Amino acid sequence: MNNRNKIVLLGLNEINFEYIKAYTEKGLLPNFKILLSKYKLVTTTSENEYELLEPWIQWVTVHTGKTYEEHKIFRLGDIVLQPQLEQLWEIAEKNGLSVGAISPFNAANKVNDAKFFVPDPWTQTPSSGTSLLKSLSKAVSQSVNDNAQNKLQLSSALAILRALAVYVPIKEKITYVKLLMDLKSHVGTKAVILDKLLGDTFLHNWNKYKPDFSSLFLNTGAHFQHHYMFNSDVYPGPQKNPEWYCPESQDPLLKILSIYDKLLGDLLALNVRLMIATGLHQKPYNKLTYYWRLKDHGEFLKLFKIPFKTVVPRMSRDFLIEFDNLQDAALGKKIMESIVAAEKNEPIFNIDDRGLSLFIELIYPNDIQQNFKLISNESSFILGDFKKYVAFVAIKNGEHDGEGYFVDTDNQTNEGTIPLKDVFSIIKNAFVGVK
Repeated sequence: MNNRNKIVLLGLNEINFEYIKAYTEKGLLPNFKILLSKYKLVTTTSENEYELLEPWIQWVTVHTGKTYEEHKIFRLGDIVLQPQLEQLWEIAEKNGLSVGAISPFNAANKVNDAKFFVPDPWTQTPSSGTSLLKSLSKAVSQSVNDNAQNKLQLSSALAILRALAVYVPIKEKITYVKLLMDLKSHVGTKAVILDKLLGDTFLHNWNKYKPDFSSLFLNTGAHFQHHYMFNSDVYPGPQKNPEWYCPESQDPLLKILSIYDKLLGDLLALNVRLMIATGLHQKPYNKLTYYWRLKDHGEFLKLFKIPFKTVVPRMSRDFLIEFDNLQDAALGKKIMESIVAAEKNEPIFNIDDRGLSLFIELIYPNDIQQNFKLISNESSFILGDFKKYVAFVAIKNGEHDGEGYFVDTDNQTNEGTIPLKDVFSIIKNAFVGVK
């Protein structure tokens, strides 16, 4: 079968293509320059309400062709609670196509015989493939979820090393050596290594199995725009990050885009029908906002006598608390709502009540110093030093914008702007011509 009939969906989450264009004008990112000179860049539009401009909502729209009002998936990981929603991979398989996926965002693995399927680090769904691929999936999840504390379990480290040995071509290993040398001196290098490894893992498995429809999702670019956009050489605004946070001499966004540029060249060389989507993009934020993450979620909940059954960390500041019964859940909600900063009575958490579970966001936006006190009148408890229980994550630089971007190397879209859900239709319609 001709590779040209095979479809690859590359998700470059929230990437600002106007920044990519600006870098190409400086003589950088040569493969993106080729892409933009040969193929049409289409703008996508999504939801009107800002609270719905979350990537875990919008990528479900890409995968299912449904808007939020239709799919009702509001939180990362919740796709597993809606098994009736058909996603692109199941539809492709029903059409007789072989499928594969690496880190699809907020997607459930419901495929019967995937050549490979590694879920994103936050969605509780099985992985498919070899034992090495499954162990890598666990390692990536552990590494990402414990990133704020710089924890890497031995089993995770060994799985990543095995993946590097098997999935990375010899000519690419020098890139990893250079990145490892930058670990202590360049911000965000671990995240760059992760996306580089996911890309190499995808290429290795694609070349091994050559699935008819496959997808690769990468998130480090979005993370860097959120937290280091002000350091970008093409950022046009007046804001600056503190030197201790990200040195002025460093441009993490360019670093990850250079990795994506090399990957793009490799994907174009496969001679497949390549589709690239961003879901959203970002605009610069206008004030200094800190992100914090609990170090040990269970330990913290026990301090405030919250009668939880399990607690599951989610992306960045978020976590899910599950309870045995509605009475415990109601008490847990009351306690979480009552936890405030003692000095100014400011809220610490935002709570989404789901009956037997609570989805929690740590929303406190300011610096947390030593002896920062929390108080809960509901549990009659005062925490004398909240600083010990949180890890600093980042400073916010970018916020979501409803416009995204889409490129199809078959140039099947005549419109300059399309609804994001139409990306699903374009991919689904392409299945017809694959076999």
